[in-house]
Amino acid sequence: MFRNELKEQQPVAYRILENSLRNKKLAHAYMFHGPSGTPKKEAAYLLAKSLVCEQSGFACEGCAVCDRIEHGNYADLRYIDGTVTTIKKQDIIALQHAFYKTGIEEGGQKIYIIDHAENATADALNSLLKFLEEPDGMMTAILIVEQLDRILPTILSRCQMIPFQPLTQGQCYQMVRKDLDEINAYLLSSMIRDPKEILKVSESEDYQHAFYLFKGFLNEYKETPYRALLFLQLESAGKKQKLNKINTGYFIRMLDIFFRDCMSDHPKEDPWYQKTIDAMHMFQIDYTKMIRILLNVQDTLLRSVNIPLLMDQMVYEMKEATK
Repeated sequence: MFRNELKEQQPVAYRILENSLRNKKLAHAYMFHGPSGTPKKEAAYLLAKSLVCEQSGFACEGCAVCDRIEHGNYADLRYIDGTVTTIKKQDIIALQHAFYKTGIEEGGQKIYIIDHAENATADALNSLLKFLEEPDGMMTAILIVEQLDRILPTILSRCQMIPFQPLTQGQCYQMVRKDLDEINAYLLSSMIRDPKEILKVSESEDYQHAFYLFKGFLNEYKETPYRALLFLQLESAGKKQKLNKINTGYFIRMLDIFFRDCMSDHPKEDPWYQKTIDAMHMFQIDYTKMIRILLNVQDTLLRSVNIPLLMDQMVYEMKEATK
């Protein structure tokens, strides 16, 4: 059940909502705020279920009413999606007109969820403010927001704030491990804190090419840095996918993760990855200098740059950090 996931992933948000539901001290408006990848939308629907489910506290998530909310078949629940298109004033006006009517469902509880409320126009936000200023005891608003600075302070003041913390690397890893192999789940969860984005990136040509470069480069580097340099030069000049800022960026971040792991005593589950770390220990490597080199390369990539030339320079500097 999702409430168990929420308790594990977002204990603060879970505790606030649990206390409100258990003590029946519910606000007329909530704002679920936090970075992309956190389960704000799922939590919003859990709260909606909990407001109408017969079970005390959090919803049972298994009854007919909960199922109808889950599948968008609950007549007195409205969802406005601002993830793709801008929320306009007429969207809020239409919501107001619908909710001024008598509720259709038994109990009369009416709920609206506005996803990515920060993507509303100024006129839409002003209309929403007027709606929030006239609270109805049988109406609950749930606003989902990633960028609080784009929301009117007067709207913020009328909502109970429910914070969602960024997911940890370990949480993301566990959430994508069933869909990805060990090494890709580990690398991507170290770079990205959004499980959906991780799965999307894993299927991209840029990431897959970067991963190919990563393995090929390290396989050559553990022999000699010169072989690694030749590998990159052949890849730059070959007919395969060319180096660009996106795949090079992934490649450099993978190297950064790898050399940081070389300084750690924690063994890695992927056999190739651990074997390659062990091979690097045969060299005398200044890992602090190595990481500084890679960070400088990441900064340089943000500017207009000749990528093959940058890769040549990077390997020469890495060689100076390797004895």
